[in-house]
Amino acid sequence: MTSTTADLPQSVMTESTYAPSVDELKGKAEFLKNKTRSSIDGVKKMLNKHKRKAAVIKIASILLSGTATILLGLQIAGLVSVFKDIAFVLGAFVTLLNALEPFFNYRALWLESEIGKANLYRLADDLEYYLAGANPEKLDIGVLNNFQQRHDEIWNMLSGAWQGHRRLNA
Repeated sequence: MTSTTADLPQSVMTESTYAPSVDELKGKAEFLKNKTRSSIDGVKKMLNKHKRKAAVIKIASILLSGTATILLGLQIAGLVSVFKDIAFVLGAFVTLLNALEPFFNYRALWLESEIGKANLYRLADDLEYYLAGANPEKLDIGVLNNFQQRHDEIWNMLSGAWQGHRRLNA
């Protein structure tokens, strides 16, 4: 019993043994476009979340430090001791925030998300350029697979960055 290419499941066939139909190529191209758009939206959400958390920590630290400094400078009879106690508590919160900031490292994750977003936009532009005005019968499965591979590499970079930050702070 000999095996022919026709006997192989489509998932096992390589580029050299499988020639997709025009409809399959168009479907893959549309899938890649939608997947890239969806990835951009997801990375934007992550980016905004990291940006917001980094800003909240920084602003809270600045406000608490400033308030503590002002309270230490106030010389109102009978309240000096209370102001010092409040300033001490605020200083402890500032210390806590400043210790947590490098642990969660939202600024670094924000930067990695910005890089990922830029790479995804570049991928989307390259894909759109490839598909613009292209005859669907002339689409190349190898080129589409390269776009898919680039997409996966971007997500691997983002995932690796996140894991790297977790390992550093574990």
